[in-house]
Amino acid sequence: MKDELISKSKNIVKKILKINHQVSTGTFDENNFSPSLSNLTKNNPDLLSTRVSIGHRKDNKPFYPEVAKLGEAYNFFRGEVLQYGKEDIPEISEYDGLHSGTPMKTPPFPGCINKIKHIDRDKTLYWYPATAGSKFARQKFVDYLHREGFTLEKAPGYDGLSTNNIVFTCSTTHAYSLILNLIARPEDIILVTGPNYGLFAIEPERMNARVEVLDLKEEDNFFVNPTSLANRIDELNEELKSTWSGKLTYQPKVVAFLNMNPHNPIGNVMTKNEMNIITGIGDVCLAKGVFVIDDLIYRDLTFDQDNLAFPMASIPKYFNNTISMFGISKAYGLASFRAGVIVAPIPICRGISNLIFQAMDSVSVLQVKALEGAFNGTDKRYKETKKYFTPIIKEYQYRYELLKCLVEGINSITDNTIKTKIKRDIAYYEKDPSIQKILLEGIPLVTLRKNTVPTSGFFAILDLTNLRGKKYANNTINTEYDLLKYFYIEGKILYLMGSNISWPYDNEMVARINFGLEKKALINNFKIINLAVRKLK
Repeated sequence: MKDELISKSKNIVKKILKINHQVSTGTFDENNFSPSLSNLTKNNPDLLSTRVSIGHRKDNKPFYPEVAKLGEAYNFFRGEVLQYGKEDIPEISEYDGLHSGTPMKTPPFPGCINKIKHIDRDKTLYWYPATAGSKFARQKFVDYLHREGFTLEKAPGYDGLSTNNIVFTCSTTHAYSLILNLIARPEDIILVTGPNYGLFAIEPERMNARVEVLDLKEEDNFFVNPTSLANRIDELNEELKSTWSGKLTYQPKVVAFLNMNPHNPIGNVMTKNEMNIITGIGDVCLAKGVFVIDDLIYRDLTFDQDNLAFPMASIPKYFNNTISMFGISKAYGLASFRAGVIVAPIPICRGISNLIFQAMDSVSVLQVKALEGAFNGTDKRYKETKKYFTPIIKEYQYRYELLKCLVEGINSITDNTIKTKIKRDIAYYEKDPSIQKILLEGIPLVTLRKNTVPTSGFFAILDLTNLRGKKYANNTINTEYDLLKYFYIEGKILYLMGSNISWPYDNEMVARINFGLEKKALINNFKIINLAVRKLK
């Protein structure tokens, strides 16, 4: 009787919460295709696959070597490795996996939610919105930029800052795609760092441009070296001249450098303390006619909240050569809103607006309202952000310490208060005392990659190099592909390999992992990895 009442109560709750609906999934039979559908799928066989594809170049030429390497790694990670999973081992959800790019679970930023809650007060909802977004919301973004150090007034070489320099977009991914569409011709080069966010590295080549990599070096603390950047631009432009001179109606060139600040995935930040690097990058790109795409999406997750990532475009000298991207996905608890902002010279903003108009007319007012709540120059906004981000940053820093313990052992933690908290969390989420002991010992032969301690964001680099040559069954781990396959066999573990992020040291086997996962998920993932490593011979 009691069990029956509990079951009925659960069903009532599910109905109230609207989680009792059955979700249907379908299949298709090619014999049922219409002639036009058959023709379409014949010409686009990827449409028949259930696997996620990185796509291809529009001109159907092969990817250039850097992106071909990324593509091979993504195809393995998203497709081939999945065939090795054992049916009796449960899948790890997308949001609990080490490969996830989702930020830590946090409440939405109050300023965004308040703007959205009060949207019904807007008396113009029956209007189609302006293509670049409401001019009032854009003015509030200008007010925010001014408070962040951007200059409003005109000066020699600088036209000042106004609403005409702002365009709202559907996420920074959308923003990046629009920027590439506008500035890059076929065979032009977008220069990115290695390591990088692989999907941003791939995107230019889907538009017939080309991607090349500037390797970040340990001796530079994985910051961009402006001299190396200058040399790489010159080297690539010479190669382009040799390859394409007289073959096209224009000469392809390096058109942009993607400057991630904070960096994804290293997590280092160029603040006002790194002004020599920032101005070095700015001077090189200005002199060589290369745009800087300044990706600031992780800016508000800088651990030192009093010293955030420094926007290059806030220096008037560089404004007309810089295209900046902001958004709310990573820091404001609203990744599902897909809302971003471009700050750029007026001709670029006009070009971006035209692309939006041609494709979708305008961005939804919901996204604009959310952005208006996150980015404005009011005292209230700054008080709210301090209150909002202080505990979030503290928790991110704690989860990095938890990760460090799970990898290198409890003795790697120097703060006794944090040690106690880690022991308590591990005991709470793992009830077996023998497994607790193993987790507190760390993982044999595995470390966090030296000199990559993040000062922002939620990614870390694991060094798995010492597992090369280890054996299981009749197999030897010789490559990072072999190792990921082994971890997937053992526990459906997924992470981004070095090849997924253009890791600059080919002799190393590394993994980019998300330490912003829920503590239970983080502990469970590393329990699986720890036990799997201990099985190796």
